[in-house]
Amino acid sequence: MGIKAVFLVIASFIHGYVRLSTPRLFLMVLLMIIPVLIGLTSTAIYVSHMFPIQFFYPILTAVAIMLLVNVAVFPEFGSTQLCMATIETLQEVQKVQKSAAELFIAFSVGKDPEECVSNLRDLTKSKAELRSKVEACKAVYTECSFELAYSVLAPRELKPISGKGIKNLMGKTLNLVGACESVYALLGIEPKNLVDLKKLDVDRLKPRREELGDEELLKGLLKRQVELVEVPLTQLQSATSRALDIVSACVAFAYDTPSIPTIGKSASRARRPNGILLQEIDIHIEWLDAAITEFGNTSTAALEIAAALQGPQDVDVDLMPREEVFLISSFVMNLRHGASHTLDMLRHSRVLVEERANRKGRKSLHFPRIKMRKWLFSSTEESDTLRISERETFARDLGNDHESSNSFNDKNRTSRLSRDRKTRITRPKLSQRWRKFRWMMGKCLDWMAHSDSIIYALKFTLGVMLVAWPAFVSNWVQWYTLIRGVWAPLIFVLVFENAVGSTIWIFFLRTVGTIVGSVWGYVAYQSRHGNEFTIAVILMLGTIPNYYVQLGTKYQKAGMVCTISMCVVALSTHLQTVPGTSEENFYKRVITMLIGGIVATLVQLVLFPVKARVHLKEFLASAIVQINKMESCIASGIDDTRNIVSSPALFKRFGVASKKASTSLSTAEAFLEFTKQEPRLKGSFAGHAIVYKEIIFVLRQIVDRMENMVQLRQTYGSAVLEQYNSRVYNYRRNVAATITLTLCVVHEALTTKLALPQFLPSARLAHLRMVLRVRQILLEENTISNLGGIDARADSRALAARHTLRLKLLSWNASSAALEECIEYLEELVDLAKALVGANEFRSGILNRPNYKEYIEQIRSRRDFTARVSTDPDAPSQDTAETVTASGFSIGRVSNQALEGMPDSLTRIQSRRMEAKMERRRTSVMPPHSDT
Repeated sequence: MGIKAVFLVIASFIHGYVRLSTPRLFLMVLLMIIPVLIGLTSTAIYVSHMFPIQFFYPILTAVAIMLLVNVAVFPEFGSTQLCMATIETLQEVQKVQKSAAELFIAFSVGKDPEECVSNLRDLTKSKAELRSKVEACKAVYTECSFELAYSVLAPRELKPISGKGIKNLMGKTLNLVGACESVYALLGIEPKNLVDLKKLDVDRLKPRREELGDEELLKGLLKRQVELVEVPLTQLQSATSRALDIVSACVAFAYDTPSIPTIGKSASRARRPNGILLQEIDIHIEWLDAAITEFGNTSTAALEIAAALQGPQDVDVDLMPREEVFLISSFVMNLRHGASHTLDMLRHSRVLVEERANRKGRKSLHFPRIKMRKWLFSSTEESDTLRISERETFARDLGNDHESSNSFNDKNRTSRLSRDRKTRITRPKLSQRWRKFRWMMGKCLDWMAHSDSIIYALKFTLGVMLVAWPAFVSNWVQWYTLIRGVWAPLIFVLVFENAVGSTIWIFFLRTVGTIVGSVWGYVAYQSRHGNEFTIAVILMLGTIPNYYVQLGTKYQKAGMVCTISMCVVALSTHLQTVPGTSEENFYKRVITMLIGGIVATLVQLVLFPVKARVHLKEFLASAIVQINKMESCIASGIDDTRNIVSSPALFKRFGVASKKASTSLSTAEAFLEFTKQEPRLKGSFAGHAIVYKEIIFVLRQIVDRMENMVQLRQTYGSAVLEQYNSRVYNYRRNVAATITLTLCVVHEALTTKLALPQFLPSARLAHLRMVLRVRQILLEENTISNLGGIDARADSRALAARHTLRLKLLSWNASSAALEECIEYLEELVDLAKALVGANEFRSGILNRPNYKEYIEQIRSRRDFTARVSTDPDAPSQDTAETVTASGFSIGRVSNQALEGMPDSLTRIQSRRMEAKMERRRTSVMPPHSDT
């Protein structure tokens, strides 16, 4: 009995470790632990030839039937599913991109504010849906790359479209949505209770360098931009939409997709084309290429003409680098860059069609090119299981400083080794081996102490032995077998997850499935007193809804355990593998389910509890670390007095950090859902969950803006870095230092729960100083170039505009717009952290403490839309109200339904900007004080 228990401990430990460290192998270790549990907990004392037969024959029979049905009867290869997912994702991206461009123009021409806000709300919600679509398409491609395909073209040949192409196009689309959010935050909605500014001196309203932005200037630039580029913009949108439709048709034709899915109110499936002419694709390629070129030239010329034109009051338009130009440049560059990605996908679709024509439409088998490491760590086998990475602390990711300290330590170690070489030679070899053994043991113990897989394996082993120990007592083994005690450890294996919340949720699902399945199995046996044909028919009818639940809904495990339970209760009673009636088997099944689930829950709660809210903070901290690495890549060259050009290695390092940050945020979102399923002694976590949800939203916004900056720099370069870095590197250093310091402070606040310091340097002010320095440099160069003659002075404004609107400087304008938005969301991140941990500030003589309760109440009161109804008889009804900002200023008349669902962080940023705008206008219209 003791030997059997030892082998069960070893098998359980291996199962737990492999299950968490390599989720891809879950089915393998599950099929390993099931015969081990059944065999070692039985009354058998030796292994007979019937033991492997009882397990191999059913499993191999099921595998053979599955292969026969999936290959011969209902063949459905992964290439078809990949094509469908790719086409659906392309259409979703096309829909969001078109809506974002139209909304940006709608803000510029001053359409109905309620309609604009409602469309922006829908676009903001569609960002999460678009990300999930792209991730699903990526997951389908990953699965197809490991499967056997029977088609004309291999699934891997679609990677430039389904992988890189869709990802890049999604990034540009999200940046267009971000530009719409920025315009909303800057423009807002005009308040009604302001003084009539048209009667005042226009010179007082001219933008000053100290101001962050002028909505009047932005409206004027947008209006002129739309007037001048309306035709090229329409042509570009039309060409891009048509190109994406052709890409979808080419993909469907190349991979023999039976139909083309469509997205919309009248969604249907169109037939795939029977043939596509290469000349037709070439015409659309030339059309899109010409549209991109014309839009780029026209948009640049439009801003140049806007600088030369005079306003209605003869006011010069300031077109030097500032926030208004940043926003317009961001929209223009992202729209143009997105069209370029569409052009690349269109060219690759031509390659697919040509390759299909060369192969004359003959299908063949395409074997997968499997890289074992990539396959093992590609995804999880269980949708409800989250892989918890190794514990990551901020000290492990210090970047270059950490590497420099390591190199310094290596130098010291080398010098010390050189000094003590003679001493080491004279030491006994036994002492050296003992020291090496101690060093290796220390490393091993440190790895075990910080390995989540080891801790999970230990908990799993303990839980299995808690429900299986009676099988190793000689006097109880017969009783354990008769009461079906082996079902308890089997249920424990299926219920025990890697977190408390997920374990409780899976326990609930499996309990419901077990009860329903056991009742159905009991009914199947009792219907005709154990008639074989009746049992078979009723079980077949029961498997239909169970498989639908397992394959068509997110409650997969409930459907799976329901099928198992009804088969176990009905067949075990009919075959009499263990003596007992159907009622007894029903009770045994339900009781063992409760025992296994309760033990799994208690083990998770008592022994090293893994709380979803703790891992939520860890992954948010990890995302902040990766964002800090991304910022270090963007701020490269801040200590270099020379002009710099970004290297490919820098972009590669940024890509790795960006991918890790996105993965950490996705995992944090999943853990945020699991926080609703786990108990908490301090009360409900719902209030904190709202704050953490906004933190995830803010961090995603920062990641998107940083990716936009790097993509623009990689494609078009940066005039400031390549020409003026030697003159602005000090200002760039200040911006990078303030952003890095703020991120570090928020990281420490999340991990240590310590209050934030009462003073943080202003990244906004540092960025404004950098922009003013660039403006000064451009004006100085323009002044120097105009010293050659007096006649050149008349064209100084046009020369300055042409100099400013070079492509690289336009790219820097767009990047600076993204950086400005990063700073705004960084300030919002600090406010959210203060709501959680408080700040070392003094208000009314007491220390400022976490105020998330007041913050939640503020959100609820904002969502209640406290309205102030106008006394105007022509005013709209109660459905339309003047929404009030935090300080009491009205931001216009918008219906409650239009504002419902708008992200709270974006609303607060817009509110702050409106308050700052009205404060600037109030100070600008005040008469100057006269000395008496």
